[in-house]
Amino acid sequence: MTEKERQDLADAMAADTRRSKRPIDIDERRRRNELLKDFRFLLDHGSKEDFANAIRALGLKDGSPEFAKALATWDETRGHR
Repeated sequence: MTEKERQDLADAMAADTRRSKRPIDIDERRRRNELLKDFRFLLDHGSKEDFANAIRALGLKDGSPEFAKALATWDETRGHR
């Protein structure tokens, strides 16, 4: 069984066991997991400018309080690069 087949099976089983609960959006879960993976890589290997571009792509606007807070968090955890 390939890794994709294993993941598809795991997703189907998770959706099935939650039938009486809120349904799982499998595509949204995969998108979120990919996004998290990309951000983890960025945090480990990227520059501050890479990070700024990524949060802009997510919709944060330059000058907004959220944008400033994200960059401040970057500076606190990674330092200026």
